[in-house]
Amino acid sequence: MLREQRRRAGLTQEELAERAGVSAHAISMLEAGRRRPRLSSVTRLAAALGLDEAARTRLMSAAEGAAEGAADTPPAAGTAAAATATATAGTAAATAAEPPNGAAGASRCQLPADTRLFTGRAKELDRLLALAREAPAGSDAGMVVISAIDGMGGVGKSALAVHAAHRLRGSFPDGQLFIDLHGHTPGLAALAAEDALDWFLRSLGVPPQLIPQDLGERAAFYRDRLAGTRTLIVLDNAVSTAQVRPLLPGTPGSLVIVTSRKRLTGLDDAHTLALDTLAPAEAAALLHRVAGPGRVPEDHPAIAELAALCGHVPLAVRISAARLRHRRALRIEDLVDELRDEHDRLDRLRDEGRNLTAVFDTSYAALPEAEQHLFRRLGLVPGPDFDAFAAANLTGTDHRTADRLLESLLDHNLLTQHVPGRYRFHDLVGLYARTLDRADRLEEAEHTEEAERAAALERLLDYYRHTADDADRHLAHHSRPGAPRPAPAPAVAPVLPDRAKALAWMRSERNNLLAAVAGARPRHLIDLSGALAAFLQQEGPWHQAAALHGTAADTARAHGDRPGEAGALEDLGRVRHALGEFRTAADLHERSLALYQDLGDRFGEAGALEDLGRVRYVLGEFRTASELHERALVVHQDLGDRLGEAGSRWSIGRVRHATGDYPEAVALLERALETYRGLGNHHGEANTLWDLSRVRQATGDYSAAGSLQEQALTIMRQLGNRHGEANALWNLGRVRLTTGDATAAAAALERALEIYLDLGKRDGEAYALKDLGRVRLATGDTAAAADLLDRSLEIFRKVGQRYGAANATHDLGRVRHATGDTAAAADLFAQALAFFREVGDRQGEAEVLTSTGALTADTTGADEAAALYRRALDLARRAHSPLDEARALEGTARCAARTGDHATALTALRRAVALYRRLGAAEAPAAATRLRALEDADRG
Repeated sequence: MLREQRRRAGLTQEELAERAGVSAHAISMLEAGRRRPRLSSVTRLAAALGLDEAARTRLMSAAEGAAEGAADTPPAAGTAAAATATATAGTAAATAAEPPNGAAGASRCQLPADTRLFTGRAKELDRLLALAREAPAGSDAGMVVISAIDGMGGVGKSALAVHAAHRLRGSFPDGQLFIDLHGHTPGLAALAAEDALDWFLRSLGVPPQLIPQDLGERAAFYRDRLAGTRTLIVLDNAVSTAQVRPLLPGTPGSLVIVTSRKRLTGLDDAHTLALDTLAPAEAAALLHRVAGPGRVPEDHPAIAELAALCGHVPLAVRISAARLRHRRALRIEDLVDELRDEHDRLDRLRDEGRNLTAVFDTSYAALPEAEQHLFRRLGLVPGPDFDAFAAANLTGTDHRTADRLLESLLDHNLLTQHVPGRYRFHDLVGLYARTLDRADRLEEAEHTEEAERAAALERLLDYYRHTADDADRHLAHHSRPGAPRPAPAPAVAPVLPDRAKALAWMRSERNNLLAAVAGARPRHLIDLSGALAAFLQQEGPWHQAAALHGTAADTARAHGDRPGEAGALEDLGRVRHALGEFRTAADLHERSLALYQDLGDRFGEAGALEDLGRVRYVLGEFRTASELHERALVVHQDLGDRLGEAGSRWSIGRVRHATGDYPEAVALLERALETYRGLGNHHGEANTLWDLSRVRQATGDYSAAGSLQEQALTIMRQLGNRHGEANALWNLGRVRLTTGDATAAAAALERALEIYLDLGKRDGEAYALKDLGRVRLATGDTAAAADLLDRSLEIFRKVGQRYGAANATHDLGRVRHATGDTAAAADLFAQALAFFREVGDRQGEAEVLTSTGALTADTTGADEAAALYRRALDLARRAHSPLDEARALEGTARCAARTGDHATALTALRRAVALYRRLGAAEAPAAATRLRALEDADRG
């Protein structure tokens, strides 16, 4: 009848196909009576032919009758099924057989029931719905649209596929086919493609006697049946591309959704969708829905932890929630307590029909033997992630093999890759791997093979120790004392040719190294602690570093390792220094120094002298600090240690700066800088530039000070040294404040403060607060200035930093003066002045005397103030501090003007303005205005 209606309409098969949206091949099959018609196809054909309802019904009946008649005869010669169908005709039953492996009965809509508990996955669902819209036209290459959903066991791949399929039913009126391919079904082998095709063909109404036996012919027959249709096909739980490929339609129009625990990399034309665990909010929502209304309060504080203990894996969340639903006496906090125990967690994540361990067992069982071995050994990694080098050392293989095995585990979704080259377990999969390793150990113990596991862990720790030592050689700022401690070289390790590579490796392995130390034997603990010292000194957090080095020192002492103890004490002292615990740091360096001297380790002795000198410097004990650094310099020179010599000269130069001997400071610092540059030691170069900038600032060369500080900042950022970066930002802020750029000063100081806070560097925090207080004072915000300076002074006093405390005390006195609290100001100035006189800091003394002169002029009188300014002027000149000289001259001019000595006032103010302008100081414009007024008054 279809052929007659088409001819009556004057249409060819191709023209009718284009008008109806049905393939010409399908029309040919319908006209020949070789295909049972679909209602949707007949509806489109009837509409294209302009048939009424009665004619459409007759068309359907005629096509069905033709198809039924064809089923009783072999297919025409030349079809894919001809040979097999002829051989089996008359012997096979004409009715559909039961599907394989207990699948659901055959029907055009075979989708499993959707669940009302489906939660989240909005983005993934939107993507699948969007693919459905592409299905009629096919892919860019005109192929069938395929979505391959992969992910770890229990992550909800099947639930998503089924839920999406139910949402898409209306878009695929020719049927929705579903089959479980049993890729990872406990107790069942994966379904062969031949059996899956047999099931699908019977579902499509093909009599058993017409189904070919050959896989290729069967697949061709299947594609032929689906050609020209809009069918949704869900291939659940696939094991490989080879299993899936024969089940794909051959022409556009249909959508295939495949789920697999393995990434099906052979499906090049598929849209891949890697399914991750649930977001915390989605996991919480699923917990509520499964547990039932009102079972768990919406805002219960244990919800987030329970979801996290379940790894945000849907299956684990469902099992836990089901326990809450069915055991009404069980509280969520009780369930959390149970799951906190790692040893029992997986055993508790099971119920009547679901078992998370069994899910993981099937994934593990599907692995080749080499991947299984690596999977177990990766359970030994102490930290959160690993790379191919760690894997190679664990298994005693080469890097290329380890990399290939890791990629295989990644494709099986037993690992994740958060950055290129680095892998990690999902929390529950990692727990499963460690459980396997424990079970493996029990079996090995019976076969006396426990040594292999111990050897694997030893190889990993030796690899960490060796490579950390290699990295430390690029990161340490000083020579390591003592002879190298013998350690086996790993068979495989990365090459770290420079500081950048060393720092990158340390940052990548940081958590692994710290975790390795926590559980290591004494030898590895002590050596790894030392290898990590320079890195942790730079990166922090210092409280963690202090705990590590303290444990190393205690361990070394307990095991009679005196060189190890000396090194750990020295490392711990540096961290205590960084934390602002200067007295404790001094004691640690004294102990380290004594050990090194007893051992005759002169490298260690020199280093301890340097460290002790730096502590005495920050405590304001400049004479003692200078003596210690000079002793260290002699040792370095005797040893021919040029790096150590440069460090000693840098340290002595800092002391000379603090005591106002600027020419000698410059000479020492410039010589240290030359050595550092000659050695290619960029860290030493940056530190020396930083101190040279401070000397240039003290002598009034603000242009040079700013340039040097910018150079130091650039190097520190290139080195990735956040501590050094903060120091450079702090000093740059001070330079910008001196030259009047309060906005730039505040920005630099606030960024420095942020880094200091992050690092836990208390004295750095105090200095940044102090100078931010000076910025606020300069801009007239005395309330904010007072608060910042009070906070700064409190920290300085807590950490015993007398020098910083003296400067903060002086600045706080200036705030009190500005707010009219002259008595408090006078007391604060007196405290600061006493300290600077004690330590011999002429510049500091001159600065405080100038402030005291201003206060005296306001409270006592100009004559008394003038005497203070004269003393300040003398000290400023002796200290080579032109800014303090200019300020003392300006104060002298004000006093002279008040007493009517206009000549002295003009002379002093002109010299002050000239100095301010030469320096580029912030005071220049205001002083120039006062000078013009004074000159006008004198002329008048």
